[in-house]
Amino acid sequence: MPTSVKLRNMLDYSTAPIVIVGALLLLITLVVVIYILVRVIKSRKNKRKVTAKELLWTKPDMNKLKKDYLARLEKIEKAFLADPTLIRPTYEKMSKLIRNFAYEATGIEVQKYTLYEIRMAKMNSLADLVEEYYEPEFDRISEGDAKESIKKTKRTIAEWN
Repeated sequence: MPTSVKLRNMLDYSTAPIVIVGALLLLITLVVVIYILVRVIKSRKNKRKVTAKELLWTKPDMNKLKKDYLARLEKIEKAFLADPTLIRPTYEKMSKLIRNFAYEATGIEVQKYTLYEIRMAKMNSLADLVEEYYEPEFDRISEGDAKESIKKTKRTIAEWN
């Protein structure tokens, strides 16, 4: 029983699938390259903005700044002494106050920093206070010695360089 096999030339098949796949690969490559370029350009612009903010910051009169923030802390203390059950709001206010003070004193936006980032910025006294505030500020049941924390906050502001 004789059989014959006739092979076809490669170009006898349609080249359309090869062209379509090639075009899709080229399109995907272009999209990825454009995405990477846009990210690089945005990150460079963000770095420039941070630098510009740092250049615009000028060191304030520390004595005046300390007096202002100590007066604000006095108001927080009076509100707490009027109603000692308000532990959580007291710690929230102190946390916001000390972070804003550190920002105004240094120009570093510590209001947006985590505790780890504050420690990496070598602001140990601020980091210690923020760590102390975390538990009463975020626990289900706020427990803490707010009077002692207020004293520590006053001392930190008074001793700030």
